[in-house]
Amino acid sequence: MTSESCESLYRRTSLKRLLRRFDIRADRNKGQHFLVERKYLETVAEGAGTGEVVLEVGAGPGSLTCLLKEKFNRTIAVEIDDRFSDLFAELNPEESVEFIRADFLNLDFTELNLGQKGTARLVGNIPYNITGKILERAVSGREYFSKAVFTLQKEVGDRILADPGTKGCGAITYFVQGYAEVVHLADLPPEAFYPPPEVESSIVELDFSSKKKFESDDEAFFTVIRGLFNYRRKTVRKGLIVSPRFQLERGEVDELLDRGNIDPRNRPEELTLEDYDRLTALIGDPG
Repeated sequence: MTSESCESLYRRTSLKRLLRRFDIRADRNKGQHFLVERKYLETVAEGAGTGEVVLEVGAGPGSLTCLLKEKFNRTIAVEIDDRFSDLFAELNPEESVEFIRADFLNLDFTELNLGQKGTARLVGNIPYNITGKILERAVSGREYFSKAVFTLQKEVGDRILADPGTKGCGAITYFVQGYAEVVHLADLPPEAFYPPPEVESSIVELDFSSKKKFESDDEAFFTVIRGLFNYRRKTVRKGLIVSPRFQLERGEVDELLDRGNIDPRNRPEELTLEDYDRLTALIGDPG
């Protein structure tokens, strides 16, 4: 493969020509917006670093793959849309690159030979309509990856970057930051993509190298968070009373919040990770 083959992916006119040649049109229902601006693709690749194995989510024609294969000994490109297989193979014929037609959400990481656990990297320009599911899958598979670098909708990026306990956070904030350090790498305008999405985007890095930031049982911890965020417009006290997840009486709730030193007037987004950790320990597993 010549460098010109990959370079054609970084110019809008030549990318469109390539897609026409293989009779491919971007499927907006699948969230397909191809990142064209090379500088942003390089930001993702640089964020991933170098190493043995990298797993790419939503490879498309291979724009990011072309950069990753120069930095990793093995590149596994996952793409659910098999229309890209021939185009991808033409631009990325190296034995070190493997194209897998699969749904990332259903991948069995144990079957991919990702090398020593906790060392592979996970990257991707991920579809905005399933961003939450991909983030959850990435976090749940963190034992295989030292970090993940994603291009995603800026609104979601802002939410997972928000400090827990502040207005901008959501349940996904606690889920991601409970296990990872989150770093903002860049913001992208819609014009960096073809076709351009209707929203701005961000590149964020999730570092899984440190231990989790709470002591409670994982499932119980996030059951408490999800249960309260289902009533995020209510106070924590009211949410604990009305949520069927907890089945707590008013007196029990008041006692729990008092013992946990949590203001009952707070909203769910006003609690810190430490607050939720204490509250979970006091509630026990709410099932």
